Amino acid sequence: MAVKKGIIGTASIIQDVFDPVENRIRVKIESDGAGGATVSYEDENFTSADNLSVLNVVSDLGLDEQAKGHKGYFINDGPGDIKVEISSDGSSYKGIHTIHGGETLILDGLSISKIRLNYIDDSSYRCMVG
Repeated sequence: MAVKKGIIGTASIIQDVFDPVENRIRVKIESDGAGGATVSYEDENFTSADNLSVLNVVSDLGLDEQAKGHKGYFINDGPGDIKVEISSDGSSYKGIHTIHGGETLILDGLSISKIRLNYIDDSSYRCMVG
């Protein structure tokens, strides 16, 4: 599995906040924990030997445990199926998503600490999280 890091622009959280001093609404923009950093993973030969592979997003982004990844994608490029599980706390995984060959799982608005991959069939994948 190849791991690559990059920057694709700062992701932000935008919200309206009431300012009681000026008696008006202001737009508040905050950078998320990843600060625009991204990490990508790629495995062109995902086999049974790779079962239960863990993509440690927080560690690979160089974040502390309070910050998480929030957006990205998981693409199954191969012919086989892969089960994907997401952990927001780094220890428990919730939901099992079966991604069939050629399918994409969009990761948007999530709190991602780790991603665990379960082998079903020989396949390949690409994943990016920021």
